[in-house]
Amino acid sequence: MRPLSLAVLFLLAFRGAADTLPGFRIETVAPVPGFASSVVTDSKGILYATTTDGWIHRVEGTQSLPVAALPTKAGGNGGLLGMALLDDSTAVVHYTTWSGSRVLDDVISTVDLITGAEHVLKAFACDVEFRERGVSDEHHGGNLTVAPDGSIFVGIGEYGGHIIAQRPNWNGGKIWRLTRDGQATQFALGMRNPYDLAWDPEQQRLIVADNGPTSGDEIHIVDSGDNCGWPETYGAHTPLAGFNSPVYVFPQTVAPTGMVRLGGANPILPRGLLTGAFVTRSLYHFPDLQSRPLTAPVAIVSDFSDFIIDVTESPTGELYFAAASFGGSAIYRLHTPPRGDCNGDGTTDARDIIPTRREIADDDGPSTFRAQEGTYAGSWGCDANADGLINDADLEALSGMIASRRRAVRP
Repeated sequence: MRPLSLAVLFLLAFRGAADTLPGFRIETVAPVPGFASSVVTDSKGILYATTTDGWIHRVEGTQSLPVAALPTKAGGNGGLLGMALLDDSTAVVHYTTWSGSRVLDDVISTVDLITGAEHVLKAFACDVEFRERGVSDEHHGGNLTVAPDGSIFVGIGEYGGHIIAQRPNWNGGKIWRLTRDGQATQFALGMRNPYDLAWDPEQQRLIVADNGPTSGDEIHIVDSGDNCGWPETYGAHTPLAGFNSPVYVFPQTVAPTGMVRLGGANPILPRGLLTGAFVTRSLYHFPDLQSRPLTAPVAIVSDFSDFIIDVTESPTGELYFAAASFGGSAIYRLHTPPRGDCNGDGTTDARDIIPTRREIADDDGPSTFRAQEGTYAGSWGCDANADGLINDADLEALSGMIASRRRAVRP
């Protein structure tokens, strides 16, 4: 793939605001050759991305450079499906092996990001009765996550085989927990096609997004031994005894992809969950992971030009997402509104005072995440003190911020 010219990079640098809520901006960071399957950041904020054709790329400036290649190929829901970081120099990846058009194994490996060397932790045979027969390239799950204790979690889909999700002796349709030495334990079952997982340290449990059939996409909070129901029950169907019901069911098909549990470093999005969506090309924010059912998410980005595949947060709170098309992919940065930027113009100044008053007087409720609703479509930056509410305290905080900046620029 030829490097993009400076003129093209300039034109791509910022996406139009019509794709986002007021005050949010999307900046192109770097193109990625191939179909992106994941994006992660290390402790220094360095970005890595994977593509389904087997490559791991490191982002340097406005370029993505190949770091390592895995023995797989892109096809259907197969290929290099995702990665997570065990430390700044070691990735853990999930990819499929092939025999012609059939998939033989879902492989979990560690990769040295300096040398590119691979060490296989576990190869999950897809057909446990006759491995060489293989299975369909559909529904192989995707990304991995690493818990604070070093445990590696990965979801593997049921290859389109439905009932094997309920058969404990089959590897598909399950969530697996692995140790660094490759010991694998079946953590949960009854999954259709879980693309990503996130560890929630407050609940000490996994958050899992499972791709369902029509109007059956789910968010689960999963503990060891849970059975999430597929194909016996799914979505908004009547819960059945013995199954773990989803905490949220999307009312329409969105095809949830990558997710990140927010870590508290971003002043506007300090908590909750961000998840991408393939079908709606959206980036959704779930503000409260404790509510049951989960409060309906807000689409921060909607109807994006490409499929939104994965999302990550740097240690200092910068938000990035990978979007892909069949002509190539790119990594983007999602800029949140600055605190106090109620009118969404990217700056906090006296021009935000009247919009803040209007937002406080609006009838959409005090929640930060409803600022775009009601009579005045304010930005989430109206929450100047970042307490999750928009009220008189934010007007006071905004006045203090403006006064402080005026003092700072005086000679």
